[in-house]
Amino acid sequence: MSFTEHFRRNVEKHGDRQAVVFVRDDASGEPDSRTYRDLDLRARKLATWLNAQAAQAGDGTGGHRPVLLLYPPGIDFLEAFFGCLYAGVVAVPAPVPADPRSFTRVTGMVADAGVGYLLTTSDLVETIEAQLRQAGFADQVTCAATDAGLSGDAAGWSMPELSAESLAFLQYTSGSTSEPKGVMVTHGNLLHNQAEIQRINATGPDTILSSWLPHFHDMGLIGMLLHPLYLGGKSVFLSPIAFLKRPWRWMDMLSRYRATMTCAPNFAYDMCARKVRDEHIETLDLSALVSTLNGAEPVRAETLDRFAERFSRAGFRAKSFAPCYGMAEVTLIASGGGPDDAPVVRAFDARALERNEAVPATAAGFQRLVSSGRPGTLDLRIVDPEDRTVLGEGRIGEIWIRGGSVAAGYWNRPQETAETFGAHTSDGTGPFLRTGDLGFSLDGELFVTGRLKDVLIINGRNIYPQDIEHVVRELHPALAGGGGTGAVFSVDLGFEHIVVVHEVQSSLLGETTLPELAARIRVAVSRSFEIAAPSVLLTGRGKVRRTTSGKVQRRLMRTLFMTPGALPALHEQIDPALRALRAPGDDRSGEKALAAAEGTTP
Repeated sequence: MSFTEHFRRNVEKHGDRQAVVFVRDDASGEPDSRTYRDLDLRARKLATWLNAQAAQAGDGTGGHRPVLLLYPPGIDFLEAFFGCLYAGVVAVPAPVPADPRSFTRVTGMVADAGVGYLLTTSDLVETIEAQLRQAGFADQVTCAATDAGLSGDAAGWSMPELSAESLAFLQYTSGSTSEPKGVMVTHGNLLHNQAEIQRINATGPDTILSSWLPHFHDMGLIGMLLHPLYLGGKSVFLSPIAFLKRPWRWMDMLSRYRATMTCAPNFAYDMCARKVRDEHIETLDLSALVSTLNGAEPVRAETLDRFAERFSRAGFRAKSFAPCYGMAEVTLIASGGGPDDAPVVRAFDARALERNEAVPATAAGFQRLVSSGRPGTLDLRIVDPEDRTVLGEGRIGEIWIRGGSVAAGYWNRPQETAETFGAHTSDGTGPFLRTGDLGFSLDGELFVTGRLKDVLIINGRNIYPQDIEHVVRELHPALAGGGGTGAVFSVDLGFEHIVVVHEVQSSLLGETTLPELAARIRVAVSRSFEIAAPSVLLTGRGKVRRTTSGKVQRRLMRTLFMTPGALPALHEQIDPALRALRAPGDDRSGEKALAAAEGTTP
């Protein structure tokens, strides 16, 4: 069966039921909504149009090239996505480019996927056509606005020949703009992972899932939008910008629509706990929430505690928190906490963790870790990344996964597909997906500790950059205010030297000076982790780079840091040996470093 066939069954069963609601962030405040029948009708019209275009081009209805979807937040994207599914076309969701850097990422997708059509809205089509012309893609890509009367004969639509192995869409991973990787998600992957989400979270037709996540990200597309439609439930969503401008809008939406489920990265819950005012909390009713998913980045026990304490007066139950783990290469979810289980938070000996062992803490020097729940039907192993032996409980290694949710590989990248999706353990068991994430299992629970490539090895100890970033962020309101972000990495000075780059919201400094703040960071990191004092660079808001899914781009930040002029500094306290090592540069050194890091030409 295909996901298209599954959705059509829900159309027959729930035709006139409201399927999706987009909560606008404009003066009217009027929501935009569609029923299951509305989505089906629009998808059939667009599918017949796409098939007609392919036929005119001589491709045949089964020979479509991938179709890029560039839409602002709203239901237009979802209609176009289903139109592609109904036509048997490979959809490629992507963010609308806002600057040259993000447009470079989009053109990278166009080139990598061999895109033939680009669907968007009438407000954007002329600008995007001009950008594609400038980039040399005018002859390859045809742009069309789906909200400008573009449609075919819905009655003439017929179900395409699809199977579980048929490719549904390409989910481009967050990260490098110069070499984007398209994860090939099949209809079988999509159905399997939706069943995993349902199994782990006990969801059903009465589920109302509400969030603000980007529709081009795996959690936003598969979790926020598609999971309710897989169930016969309802998706209610807000734009990411609306959330970032006023975090209380998310909470208000959950309250007004009586949402039973929501999902977001840890930083979003932390932002709400810090920024939503008491008077707004008093107006909320979050008692309907059954599953509050927290994933896509490290889950912090302090965040769970802080959010639960602040919003308990609005009826929020701490037990509803459901930390989870997943990635695009496994479609979305790999493990998660159930709705009837409180989050599992345990204290471990900090020094033992640095030796790749999880030992329950009995005294001082402990670290609290939050479990990412249990895997459903997927086979999840913890493997030594060097000798590929499977490790026992309490041993930290790389997380390997196999099962029906594991995607078909990377589009047109056979070598990387073999390396990432074709791994075998030392006894020949496989193939497994190598996630690149480190973690351990204990009592059936998965604890994720960090990224394999990001681990800092200091004097034989494994230290995770996100742990240092967390300690720094908690030191002063100017570092945490407004969702302030930091990046920690190391530089080889004959030994691994730690560097902390962190954004500062100057309006929250109070009487603290920037030199005092930098000195406080150096002392706190040195004492907390028993390492030499790091170098510190304080920068303005928005200067620490994140991927489209919110992950800190530490390697890019290291590149920018090492080239004078590429990263503006409000204040810095840099080790003299490191200062001498940084590139001497020229008048355009910062511009060149950024271009080299992102695969563009300055």
